[in-house]
This record gives sequence, C-alpha cells and structure tokens, in this order.
Amino acid sequence: MAIRFLRAIIAARRGVSGIEFAIVAPVLVALATGTVGLTEVIRAETDLASAAQTMAQLIATQAVVTTAQISDFCQGSLDEMEPYSTTGLRISVASVTRGATSGTVGIDWHNESCGNGSALTIAPTLAANLVPSNGDSTIVVQATYTFHNPLSLVLPATFSLTETAFARPRTNSTVTYN
Repeated sequence: MAIRFLRAIIAARRGVSGIEFAIVAPVLVALATGTVGLTEVIRAETDLASAAQTMAQLIATQAVVTTAQISDFCQGSLDEMEPYSTTGLRISVASVTRGATSGTVGIDWHNESCGNGSALTIAPTLAANLVPSNGDSTIVVQATYTFHNPLSLVLPATFSLTETAFARPRTNSTVTYN
C-alpha cells in the first residue's frame, strides 16, 4: 500500500511538471520569436542608416555629380542593405545651401532616382543648422525602407524605417549637379 502511495505522488509530480511546461512553453517561444524579430528590425535599421550615409559620403566627395554617378552611388547604397531585399528601399538626395547674400537656406538640386524616392522638400529644415554661414552647403540624404518581418508572431508584419544622413562637400563649397 505504501509503495502504491509513493508511486501516486511521483506520478502526480510528473503531471504537474508537464502542466507547468505546457503553460510556460508558449510564452518562452513568443519571447524568443519576438527577440529574434526585433533583432532583425534593428539590424535592418542599422543597414539603412549605413546605406544613407554611404550615399551622402559618395556624393560629398564629388565637385560635380551626374545622374549616372548618382545611379552608381545608388547601387553602392543598395549593396549596404544586403542580405535584405532592396525592393522597399527609396533614397532621396538634395543639396542644401545657405545663400551667399540672402542667407536663406534652400535646395540647389535634388534627385529621387534611387528607388523612386519622394522629393525631399524638408531638406532645408533638416540641414538649417548644418549650413551656418552664407555659402555653406551640405548633402542631405533620406532613405526609407519597408521592412517585412518574417517572424511576425509577436511583432507587426511590416515596419516603415526612415534614416537621414548629412555630409559636407569635400572638394568645393558646393556639389554641382549636371
């Protein structure tokens, strides 16, 4: 009789462990999936920042930039997004200068050919503090990316990411666009 009682207690404890595991396991799986998914979003945003900064730096090293060069620089920026798909990547570029006599900040030129980005109309506002003196110029690049989360169990399925990068011209006071 005592042996049967001991066996019943041992069996009951095994059942409790199984029930506890059944309650805790889904939570642990959700946490692990969420952690991996969030890590992917952060990595995509880091790659997007790198792509925007690459584009800005490449343009800033030129005295004159052409549409063909911007296309090449765009490809370099797209390469920064590997291993992610670049389908949802859009990059807009603008050169912002503070007028030599007027002192007003305005757009010299802009280009949206990299992924059909939208016009960067807010570039003067974004770069106002970066062109403190008359005649100063800076390159403003805004990259947007729609990240599709493959692990959307816990997190949303898509994230809209935006990064802005700035670079001062290296060879002249401004970069001319032809």
